[in-house]
Amino acid sequence: MSEPMKVLFLAGKGRSGGTLLAGLMGQIPGFFSVGELNRLWDAGIVSNFLCGCGSPVRECDTWRAIIARADELSGRGPDNSIMGAGIDRDQAAVVRWPNAPRLLRTRFAHRDRWPDLERYTDAASAVYRAIGDVTGAKVVVDSSRVPFEPVALGLVPEVEVRIAHLVRDPRAVVYSWKRKKKLTDRESGEMDRFGATYSTVSWTARNLIVEAIGRRTELRLVHYDDLARDPAGVLRDLAAFVGESAGALDFIADGSAEIRPTHSVGGNPNRMETGRTAIRPDEEWRERIGRTDRLIGTTLALPLLHRYDLPVRTRR
Repeated sequence: MSEPMKVLFLAGKGRSGGTLLAGLMGQIPGFFSVGELNRLWDAGIVSNFLCGCGSPVRECDTWRAIIARADELSGRGPDNSIMGAGIDRDQAAVVRWPNAPRLLRTRFAHRDRWPDLERYTDAASAVYRAIGDVTGAKVVVDSSRVPFEPVALGLVPEVEVRIAHLVRDPRAVVYSWKRKKKLTDRESGEMDRFGATYSTVSWTARNLIVEAIGRRTELRLVHYDDLARDPAGVLRDLAAFVGESAGALDFIADGSAEIRPTHSVGGNPNRMETGRTAIRPDEEWRERIGRTDRLIGTTLALPLLHRYDLPVRTRR
């Protein structure tokens, strides 16, 4: 049997720097950023939204080659390709919040007791391994973030996963999720927006689940502010965390990075931005977040603020 494919899974709440981190990691030789791979099945294969390279996923030469290789690895032919196997339906049946407790209890040896899970994880395994075969990557960087994704739980065959736990101040997350963001992987539309209570409860729940997963797999905490202030340091640490070298990181200099297109599927609209990109802490929320939103974010997240070295009081 070949060596398992290394996966660096970015877990946590959205708007915590995952898209930026995945894009930066994808610039390192030997690392391949897929964006949110859990969106390959619905947003990519079914809806054919844009890959990070700018082509629709089904027309992207790289993804076409990956899917073809994944079919070979899983013993599929043209008549039953992963492209038309309904994996999006299996994923939708499995990766749901009501299923989180069951997923957390499930062990690898018992996947066959849950047919939807077995089909989904077998297809995901083929895709991860195909990425390595097609691109030569040693590490797949997956910013799917949902902490009970089967890959994060060690339920995907022939994959060796390490988890980067992304944490950002919950008040910043609240502020970010209330801002308008235009979608960039389709002709029109905006990302969903959520209120302070929902965002903070989600932030808390996701972080607690990541902590629970950390008791059974290797995990590295990454603070958003550390990434914004010292991206090179974070990249070197995470590369070492998965047993690889980050190299010279020549694309990072003077508070900015040169970003080449990645073949990301799904994620923050910023994943489509390329070229010289400034990297700095986003402090706008400290002055502009509403009083009520600040209070909600602080109160509901209070038990975890000290744990993550986040202040209770923020500058007004």
